[in-house]
Amino acid sequence: MGCPLNLSAFLGKVTGLLQIVSPTWSQIAELHVELQSAPSSNDEVAHCARTLTTVLPNISKLYVNAETEDSLCQVVATYLVSAYAGQLVQSECFVTIEPQDVHFSAQLRNLVARCGSKMQSTMVDPASLTHLYIAGNVQHSIQQLFFDSGPASCVELANLEQLCVLSPSDSSDCSSLFKQLAFPNLSVLRINPSQLVCQLIEHARLPDQLTKLEILTMHTGTITMYNVQLASEQRAQLARFIDDEDRVDFWAMTNYLFGAPLSSHSVLTLGRLTRMPAIEHLRWSCLTKLEIMCAVQASFLLQLVPCLPCTQELVVHCLEFDKPELWPSVEPTNACLEVLRLNYPVSDASHLHIMALLVRLLPGLPEIFELFLPVFPPQFFSFVTEYGTKYPHIAGFAV
Repeated sequence: MGCPLNLSAFLGKVTGLLQIVSPTWSQIAELHVELQSAPSSNDEVAHCARTLTTVLPNISKLYVNAETEDSLCQVVATYLVSAYAGQLVQSECFVTIEPQDVHFSAQLRNLVARCGSKMQSTMVDPASLTHLYIAGNVQHSIQQLFFDSGPASCVELANLEQLCVLSPSDSSDCSSLFKQLAFPNLSVLRINPSQLVCQLIEHARLPDQLTKLEILTMHTGTITMYNVQLASEQRAQLARFIDDEDRVDFWAMTNYLFGAPLSSHSVLTLGRLTRMPAIEHLRWSCLTKLEIMCAVQASFLLQLVPCLPCTQELVVHCLEFDKPELWPSVEPTNACLEVLRLNYPVSDASHLHIMALLVRLLPGLPEIFELFLPVFPPQFFSFVTEYGTKYPHIAGFAV
């Protein structure tokens, strides 16, 4: 449901249309609300939200998001979550809410919590949750959701499988709070570099191995690791790297995570605004897949390929061709790379440049079986014919 005009008028129109057919739609169990606010009063919006919950009384799965969040969107989101909380099995509200004296259903499985500082007495049964996403004021959200009834020696989220914690830079000391949290069966953890997340990693009770660990950074990229070892020693090292995104040494963190066999499969995705470091500063001997969205020079690519001995797939979204005389003289080799995807602006000149690069690159990639280019140059198949007799893996591209 979207509201491109006056928010209260739109909500009133929707509920009016529903009521033409029936005063209540009791068979509808799932509600998706996409808010886009415009001038309205809080009272008008609250009234329309109340009417909507009357027309749709049996919602058990609620999704609320806003293109641009403001106080009116928060009013609607808070009312909807509060009204349906006692019957929800899934509550995914990406708008900041401030409910008062609300107890979620004991059947609640999925919870997205962006809780404002005025939220009070809003409780969740920790044993019921399987998926939890907390963003914004993380400390206040955890205190209100799990500790509002008073101090506890430990809160165990025994069935929680996936946890996502995204926190802004914050100097608050939450170590005592996180020491009281246990996630014995957690399998997926998504985090961003911040001091609060650093304290979570150090002090919460987490399993020694995760099925998936994802580290999201705002400016540099995303780290994803599968079947990753996360015992106390690894957690202490990781916490040191994710203390604060503004100060984090991203490349040192990647060298730690990809420089040793900590996981069965690892993926590094670098964003468009990333500035690549000098090749001698990279230690990615155990990285499985690398995707680079920022501009990369052909000379850098030729230096990078031999430094990725366990990388099976390499994707470069913005390849630039510098002068061949700047390219390294030694032909690169990589006995593991199977998939190579290169993207660049297509032109007559680029045909010549990419062929020069492939002549230098492909002979040293004996395991490659997939090559993706925007357009294969006319010269490519004569190259395959010529080099295929000496390099069988190149002959395979003739098919």
